[in-house]
Amino acid sequence: MFVGREKELAMLNQSYQAAENTMVILYGREGMGKTALVRQFIQGKDAVYYQARELSEKEQTHYFQEKLEQVRQKAEKGRTVFVVDEFDLMQKGYKNFLADFARFVKELPQGKVMILLVSSAIQWVENSMVEDMGELAGAISSFMKLKEFSFVEMVDRFPDSTTEECILIYGILGGVPAYLNYWNPKETLRKNIIRIVLSDTGSMHREAQRFLKTSLRELPFYSTILSVLAEDEPKLNYLYTRTGFSRAKISVYIKNLIQIDVAAKIFSYEPEKRATIQKGLYGITDSFLQFWYKLVYPHMSELSLLEPGDFYDQFIKNQLSELAEKTYIKVCREFMDLMNQYNHLPAKFGNFGSLYGKSGFIPLIANTQEGELLVGTCKWSNKPMELAEFKTLLQNIEQTGKEADYYYLFSKEGFTNELSVMAQNMDNIQCIDLEAM
Repeated sequence: MFVGREKELAMLNQSYQAAENTMVILYGREGMGKTALVRQFIQGKDAVYYQARELSEKEQTHYFQEKLEQVRQKAEKGRTVFVVDEFDLMQKGYKNFLADFARFVKELPQGKVMILLVSSAIQWVENSMVEDMGELAGAISSFMKLKEFSFVEMVDRFPDSTTEECILIYGILGGVPAYLNYWNPKETLRKNIIRIVLSDTGSMHREAQRFLKTSLRELPFYSTILSVLAEDEPKLNYLYTRTGFSRAKISVYIKNLIQIDVAAKIFSYEPEKRATIQKGLYGITDSFLQFWYKLVYPHMSELSLLEPGDFYDQFIKNQLSELAEKTYIKVCREFMDLMNQYNHLPAKFGNFGSLYGKSGFIPLIANTQEGELLVGTCKWSNKPMELAEFKTLLQNIEQTGKEADYYYLFSKEGFTNELSVMAQNMDNIQCIDLEAM
């Protein structure tokens, strides 16, 4: 089932409807649904599709020339889309491919062809592609990077699942379409994790290592970095102490992980009292890698010995709440950004972030251009949020050097009567449970 990607489809159709020939670079890490998007886009259009492979120049030419001729013939009759999927593979055994392709593009009749070049090689596209393409790069009309589904888009994949179930799925698999395809919403969380991840034959049992190997060398070092990042959002100095790697080596490894969209440097919201915040934090942005390196990887010996169900009960069942809490914060932030976008907040705020303070954490924070401050906290627990937790938020706000104007409280299990009554008597506090989202 194809869901989401309306914005991307609209951008592709805009390029298709242009009066001149166009060339779009569609890229993103594997599993993002690039080919599925292409299939949806070319429905009802005259199109030629070529799946690139690692072949010798002679063999590549043998297959590719046939497709080029089809493009020429179709272009004589009307607008045509020419798709080259994983086109970065073409030059691996065909060193002159890009130069030869540039000559082909020059010979095309004007206004008749849209070329769609698709690639999973993020690092190459963002760092080397334009230089490698030479003259051909001048024909590029636009770049489109396909990213993970947002939570709102991901929810559309599971229309019969509850919000709580969707947040848990999102925390384990993230918004990678290929991963979401493995999930059976008719099965329990436990059964899905056992079937997909923990069983020897599970479709994602070896996915973490397989995926990393497609983009990175020295897997043992990257696994070490990721296992430490999964512990928390550590500073560079903690990584240095914990791993024993040099700071220079750690910086290179993290940079490479950031380039393939699985890690990030975490920037805190900066209040007027900047000395109160933590700096130089890093974390894993890929949900499945976070799940794997936090809950599975540290216990690989036990995974080999125990039955998958026993492993789940011992090492995962009681640890999912902490993982889900981080996901809940991410979902709440997306919710607030959407509320802000559609003017459903009391004022217009900048992007929502978090404050990583030296004496406390604020999950949601943003301000207006006029200086009005909105803060929020998120509780993922089987117990309702209490007044004491709101008071903790007030204490953490002191790090900003000012008082908040608006408070948004998110809680999976709602709120105690004491907190609810207080919020009802104040017009700047909003209490939001899962049903309200």
